[in-house]
Formats: sequence, structure tokens, C-alpha cells
Amino acid sequence: MKKRKARKRKGSAKRANLTLTAAISRQERASKGAIQEKEDLRSALIKRDIYKRVENGAFVPKRYFTVARQFLVDAKVELKKVTWPTRKELLSTTAVVLILVFLIAFFLGIVDLGLVKIIRNVVG
Repeated sequence: MKKRKARKRKGSAKRANLTLTAAISRQERASKGAIQEKEDLRSALIKRDIYKRVENGAFVPKRYFTVARQFLVDAKVELKKVTWPTRKELLSTTAVVLILVFLIAFFLGIVDLGLVKIIRNVVG
């Protein structure tokens, strides 16, 4: 009798795995290439499952901690994908931005002075 229970447990685990695999294949076909890697899809399913478990019957502060933890994990994964600029690139783009800011400020200052003179001549 114990052997049957053990077999049932293995069978239910296999069915759950097959269900997960079927859900993955359905979502892959439906998304038409939106999610290209199975790992991304599995993480999306796991994330959805975490949020679902948190919503159903969990103590409220625990839900916030779980959601915050999942957010931080996702942020860490995304930050690993970022290509950071080198020091030389950073300094050159900063210089370009500062030069453009000073040029635009100078231009707007001259336009402002011209408009002030025109308004003073018209008013008084």
C-alpha cells in the first residue's frame, strides 16, 4: 500500500511537470516570439505563481515583503543586462551635454532680453 502512495506522488509530480511544460508551450506559441528563452518564461510563471500565492490567504505584511523581495531580485537581474559606459564615454557625453546647456541658456537669455526691450518700448 505504501508503494502505491509513493507511485501516486511520483505520478502527480510528473503531471504537474507536464502541466507546466504544456503551459510553457502554449504561452510560447501564443506570444509568437515575445518570450524567446524558456528560462524567462519559467521565471514569469514562477513570478505569477508567487503573486498568486501571496494574494490568496497570506498575512498582509508578508505579502508586501514577498513582492518587495521579488522586485529587488528582478531589478538585480535587469541591472546585470545593462552595458555601462566607460569613463572616457561618460566624460565625453557629459561635456557635450554641458556645452549644449550653456548654448541654449545663452540663446534663451538673448531672446529674453530682446523681448523685454520690445515690451518696454510698446508699454512705455
